[in-house]
Amino acid sequence: MDINNLKTFLAVVRYGSFRKAAGDFYISPRAVSKQMDQLEDELGIKLFERKKNRSELTEDGHEFIVTAEDIVNTYTNEINRINTRKKNQVKHLRLGFSSSNQAIALQRKLLPMIDKEYTVDFIQQSGRRLIELLQAGELDFIVTPYYFLDNEEMKTLKMISLFTGELVVGISKNSSLSKQEYVKVEDLEDRDIFYYSPVESAFMQDVLIAKFPNHFKKEQIKRAPSLELRDAYVASNQGIGFYPSVFVDVERTRNPMIEFKHLDTTNNIAYSSALYYRKDANDEIKKIVAKLG
Repeated sequence: MDINNLKTFLAVVRYGSFRKAAGDFYISPRAVSKQMDQLEDELGIKLFERKKNRSELTEDGHEFIVTAEDIVNTYTNEINRINTRKKNQVKHLRLGFSSSNQAIALQRKLLPMIDKEYTVDFIQQSGRRLIELLQAGELDFIVTPYYFLDNEEMKTLKMISLFTGELVVGISKNSSLSKQEYVKVEDLEDRDIFYYSPVESAFMQDVLIAKFPNHFKKEQIKRAPSLELRDAYVASNQGIGFYPSVFVDVERTRNPMIEFKHLDTTNNIAYSSALYYRKDANDEIKKIVAKLG
């Protein structure tokens, strides 16, 4: 299987466009289409429904995304490992984070604890996918939110809270709710809620329903494939978003049309930007953890 075809496939998924994906690799849209034809022929499935001026993923196409990501990531990690060995760089770390906010937490807390002798590889994925990769031993650390909800799949991992706060609600300045000092959850029940996830996932729907039982329905809680899109929907008063209080200073800088309000509620709105590592981590990992206190 041609790794370049897989990389091109993921670029098409990311941009939703053959033309935009072509720009990433300095090739023509026709060349992208040919690569996708080759991939479909090799797999024996149809990945895209090609329509005039646009292409949409089929059900098989959606299911193939994680497989393609695994192959590309494994290939990239192996190439990096080989190159590292060639350069005789002994110490190597693999770090994952789930969003730009989690990358900030990683930079503020974890990176200062890592000695200069280490080389570091980074990967950005959804929180659930990062957990799977960490459990499989393909990552050393991940930084992703903890929502203070029971989660069986985390039992094999250890966690350190890097920043702890609560969820606040982001509301467009064009909304009358933005003028209130506090916002009640009941005032939000008829509004769409936008959350960020780079892949199709119901995880945040489950989190918000668990945190605010009997207040929201699943169909109200909608995925945006980028932080920028989520913020654009909120800023234009098409819905609301829940944001971590620990990153509100950053959010205010990049979202001048959004007001961030505390919630007047007894619901569980606790939030943490958390560092995870395996319970059976090696001594090098444990030394870094010890520096975090």
